[in-house]
Amino acid sequence: MGTGLLTYKLSVLENVMKCLNCHEEIPEHVRSCVVCGADAGYPNVRAALHSEETTALELRVKEAEENANLQGCDGILKSFRKDVANSSAVVCCSLGKLNELASSDNLLYQTFYQAIGSEARLPEDNEYDTIREAVDSLFFPHYHEQIRFGALSINRTGISGYGYCMVLKEMAIKDRATVFEENLILFVKRLRIVAGDPLPLGCRAPWAKRDLLAVAKLGKRITPTTTQAEFSELLISSPTRVADIIEVHIYGPIHRRAIEHLSGREPRQRADKVLLKSVIKKLKEIGVTAEIS
Repeated sequence: MGTGLLTYKLSVLENVMKCLNCHEEIPEHVRSCVVCGADAGYPNVRAALHSEETTALELRVKEAEENANLQGCDGILKSFRKDVANSSAVVCCSLGKLNELASSDNLLYQTFYQAIGSEARLPEDNEYDTIREAVDSLFFPHYHEQIRFGALSINRTGISGYGYCMVLKEMAIKDRATVFEENLILFVKRLRIVAGDPLPLGCRAPWAKRDLLAVAKLGKRITPTTTQAEFSELLISSPTRVADIIEVHIYGPIHRRAIEHLSGREPRQRADKVLLKSVIKKLKEIGVTAEIS
């Protein structure tokens, strides 16, 4: 366990995080102590470990387990939880963005905000890009530019509607990733949350407790007839952009050597086929496996 998490857990009774080194209060959005520079841990992880969040999540899990017992499917729920405990984070992107990342050890996966800020791209003219920053700022105040988004997956595939699916190595993200109930924008729209509203508790968890969040959210959808083959569809309802997912939030950059596996569809255009073949070759040189259908 990192120093930052220890600091947070020692300070949780005060609901204030204090630095173990200099004992000064640490703002919730910073990565390092502003006084002495000591590691404070990742702010999204600290937020997920807040006592109010963990208590609310535990209550939701207990309710789901009690419901499973009443229905006689507690064994299926335990099997689902076990599979989710071994799940992966999948980040999807376009072929062009994938090609850039795969091309060099000196390139990193940019966030939406970094790409906009560097004038590398423009926001799309749709309702999601219009409200994206307002929504992300609610959940990651003053550090939303550092968050990369993905989906939790059992079968190593993601939302292919966004392009090619990169399964990330657990060791590369486990200390800086959190999971959330669903896509943040869809969550805010569904609950009609506006700036200033208190955010619902028990809807996020650190990476190590992703199985608990999955049980809390999806436990009631499991019945005595649910099969293990259906677990993956519980986590990701469809390959479309509006799929119901458990969203993964990763603080900080993604390097091409963090990729474990690549999946996606064979492109139709000849130029894209040639480009994809080149991308796969580059990734295989650094140990990435690929499955293109």
